[in-house]
Amino acid sequence: MPATLPLNDERSAARWVAVVVGVLIFLMAARTPLDSDLWWHLRVGEATLQSGKPVLTDLFSFTRSGSPWINHSWLGQVILAGLYRLGGYSALTVLVAGLATLSLMLVYRQMSAPPLWRAFVVILAALVCAPLWTARPQLFSLALFAALFALLPALRAGKISSFLALPPLFAVWSNLHGGYALGFLLLGAVISGQVIDRWFSPERACSWQGIAQLAAAGGLAFLAVALNPNSIAMWKIPFQTVGVQVLQQAIPEWASPDFHDLTQQPFLWMLAGILLALGISRQRRTAEEMLPVLLFTALALMARRNFAPFALTAAPLLASAGWEALQSVFAPLSPALKRFSGNSRPVRSGFRKAINLISVAVLGFAAFLKAGLVSHPSLVESLIRQRYPADAVVWIQTHPLQGNLFNEYAWGGYLLWRLPEHSVFVDGRTDLYGDDLLKEWLTLINAEEGWQSALEKWHIQWVLIAPDAPLARALKQAGWQTVYADAIAVIYKAP
Repeated sequence: MPATLPLNDERSAARWVAVVVGVLIFLMAARTPLDSDLWWHLRVGEATLQSGKPVLTDLFSFTRSGSPWINHSWLGQVILAGLYRLGGYSALTVLVAGLATLSLMLVYRQMSAPPLWRAFVVILAALVCAPLWTARPQLFSLALFAALFALLPALRAGKISSFLALPPLFAVWSNLHGGYALGFLLLGAVISGQVIDRWFSPERACSWQGIAQLAAAGGLAFLAVALNPNSIAMWKIPFQTVGVQVLQQAIPEWASPDFHDLTQQPFLWMLAGILLALGISRQRRTAEEMLPVLLFTALALMARRNFAPFALTAAPLLASAGWEALQSVFAPLSPALKRFSGNSRPVRSGFRKAINLISVAVLGFAAFLKAGLVSHPSLVESLIRQRYPADAVVWIQTHPLQGNLFNEYAWGGYLLWRLPEHSVFVDGRTDLYGDDLLKEWLTLINAEEGWQSALEKWHIQWVLIAPDAPLARALKQAGWQTVYADAIAVIYKAP
């Protein structure tokens, strides 16, 4: 008959599962740093390190040169540039994997279910988050979002003062990345849920005093956002970014999910699992528990960049409701469920510890090896040449250009990094360029009506774009000279 493990052995097994899960997430998240936004973040971070002060006006484009710029990620950029100085691509890879692991392990600790089931749920959540794991300041937002989510139970119980915890957290957050708005959305959903629970289930809800304290601390946290080189202008960032309508047309991460893409399907699996678990589970859920999940489900359905906040808030709910559903459906198989929950036949302590250490060591070595391989300079440069106009940049370096250069949107950051002496037409700073300029870029790249007038307006003498862009065909017909061409990029000169 199965025997229950001694308490110390159960704790040891639970710790082993947690370590293995953390190493597996690190292994999943270790990847080549190639995001198109990485390059302009590095460029701005390097400029900040050199000057000793944040860049708050545009220095990098000819379309917005000298304009005020709310650089909401200045500290995140400094960290990225500093790590690149110290350890190159390897340091960036470790940063991405480390922040991804931290985010999900904070959530793992909040789950109330047996270790192996928690492990399954958090790995599923990792698959949902995976498309967002790129070397950019956004990852700081995800880590701080997870930290805030992990703090909430302690704040609710009064173990930590909301007034001591929230303002400093949001002050740091607003300097690292403009995604601090996610934190206020989470706080708003939790406070709204607490109010609803107080009205309908007072025995399970916070006191009105506790709700008022959390709301007041949230108000102070909002004021703390302005403790920033950008001052109160930081309050505008969420509205400026979301207000750029072209984002949904031109930038995939701002578009709604495409479930034909396998990498986006884990979101659907997790959502279906939650709905199924809630339908089977008999335990009544609180509004405080449900509202954040509902909010971030809606946001994720509108823009895939919100997959990660959904996964982080939904994982504890899926863990508890899913385990209750499994117990209800598979009650006749309770011995198997007990084994799954961590009970098994006794194993000699020394042998078990040896197996645990060996398994963790093997996984740790695999994670270390993968991090080194995916960030090896030769591999990174090879992949860069497949995705960015690396050879065209070399040509430009040997043939200095006189006049303004029009460029592909996704290449703007790379050009800033590799050609710091040249200004770009546009890069990934959508909040700086706004709808008007991004629409002009779309008009140009698609050779739509008025494209020639736009070229004249900006005095463009050179064009660096993909060979299959509609503008490429239009420029040929208009008599522009092809001065460079390869499989990735083509450069045109004005007639």
